[in-house]
Amino acid sequence: MHGEYKSLDGDEFRHLRIAGPGDLEQQHGVDDGILYLPYWLLGYEAMVSLFVDRSDQNAPNQAMVMANAITDAKRKYLTDGKHDDVLANFTVDSPVPFPLKEVLQRLNDLDTERVPGAKPGTDKAGDFNGKLSRLIARFEAKHLDRRLGFLLQPHVECMDMEWLPKLSHILTGSRGIQADSHGGIKVINFSEVPSDILPLMVSLIARLVYNITQWTPTEKRHPIALFCDEAHLYIPERTSRDGADDISVGIFERIAKEGRKYGVGLVVISQRPSEVNRTVLSQCNNVIAMRLTNGDDQNVIRRLLPDSLGGFGDLLPVLDVGEALVVGDASLLPTRVRVGEPRYKPNSATIEFWDRWSGDKPPSDIAASVLAWRRQSAR
Repeated sequence: MHGEYKSLDGDEFRHLRIAGPGDLEQQHGVDDGILYLPYWLLGYEAMVSLFVDRSDQNAPNQAMVMANAITDAKRKYLTDGKHDDVLANFTVDSPVPFPLKEVLQRLNDLDTERVPGAKPGTDKAGDFNGKLSRLIARFEAKHLDRRLGFLLQPHVECMDMEWLPKLSHILTGSRGIQADSHGGIKVINFSEVPSDILPLMVSLIARLVYNITQWTPTEKRHPIALFCDEAHLYIPERTSRDGADDISVGIFERIAKEGRKYGVGLVVISQRPSEVNRTVLSQCNNVIAMRLTNGDDQNVIRRLLPDSLGGFGDLLPVLDVGEALVVGDASLLPTRVRVGEPRYKPNSATIEFWDRWSGDKPPSDIAASVLAWRRQSAR
């Protein structure tokens, strides 16, 4: 989530990074480890949450018009490309490329449309005249936001129908079928994704993996486990309806409930289990709990334990560093274990405050930090 797993090195790993503002002028694509998530991968509900202000009195009209414009743009792309096999059954949610500027032009035309009036030689405002202005403004503002370039200014290769199979192969294919025989474990760095749309983007990757596996013939499915680090950031308890968080939670709830029959598993990782969605946690077959001192977090773990093992949760606040409680199908009996140190340590350890403070010349590069802040890129 924060780029802390860059230290994982080996043929078994493939590192992918969501494109940041500094990547937009580069000619780097998925082969170079730079990942774009073009807008046309979003479903209808996700597009609405991104562009439509639900508090606007014209929100229903804006959502309907946008859906129609997107459907028409996708139909035109398929017709021009002679993709007749897809054209017959596609929907607004189908992952089909389309030029965003065509949708924006259609919205502008409807927002300024004049139609013939009741009397000869007169005209009047169209049905949507002046009702799409805020939607258009949000479209334009987000399109100019370079932080969203990975989404709204995708690499040219992303607008080809063959790009999605290529991306899906890299994300879901095992190490043995990759061209370089590397990368059975994919590490995706979301560190440059704005926090307000982070849940939407993480769930987009999860939905892509789930849908690909769902539509794969049973005999050709390869099991996939999604490791969701810092899960409380994008699988929170439902707090609002029709928002990005709600869409993200809905996708992960579906994977938690139905993913196992398609070979997709979830490993939910969080230091704050009390902030993680209860439905997702309730579907977990195994619990590995390290030291927890917060009462709310302890209660969540206790509720996941069988009634006969309720007292087992009393160990949570007194576990030593590296110790964990293991309960579930993976262990015949509830067990207290010591986890060995990893071969590759992530860059997530607590900074040695005292050692840094007591040094003769503490390391610092404030000018570079300010520049990175302004550029919205740490590279």
